[in-house]
Amino acid sequence: MTRKQLTMVVSSLTGNTRAIANGVRAALESDGWEIQDFEKCGKPADLIALCFWCRKSTLDDASRAVLSELESRQIICFGTCGGYPDGGYGDRVRSNVTAEVSARNTCLGVFLSQGKVPLQRIEKRKQLPLDHPHHLDEAGIARLMESLKHPNADDIARAVAFAREKLAIVE
Repeated sequence: MTRKQLTMVVSSLTGNTRAIANGVRAALESDGWEIQDFEKCGKPADLIALCFWCRKSTLDDASRAVLSELESRQIICFGTCGGYPDGGYGDRVRSNVTAEVSARNTCLGVFLSQGKVPLQRIEKRKQLPLDHPHHLDEAGIARLMESLKHPNADDIARAVAFAREKLAIVE
């Protein structure tokens, strides 16, 4: 029996995405998957886990650079963002990422989790002028204060369940 192979790409600015990736990796390895790191492999597997942080409602620049090297792969995506992953913002991120991945590959799905936004960034944004597009109103402050609780064990469990569901299709 051949082992199921997956190449994992992780771009993590503050550790949020790394936490999700580590949880998914541990669960999949216990399920019998052979997982190689993109940075260390000579040739990526046909199946890729692309773990990214959101920048301007889509992939961060490092994830985009890796994606530009990939073609005709099946890619499952795991992302973290300061915004709420459910609702309009999350829908926009999933749509943008799906479109970018699907341009030259097959997107198996996009999982999003809220991730911690550093307190200093929150404080800086609170001080911006009211008419600045990144000024935080009360709702924005509440959203980013909530982000400090994520990713948590429930977020990681949801990411693992998402991975197992989506990857069952390709087994």
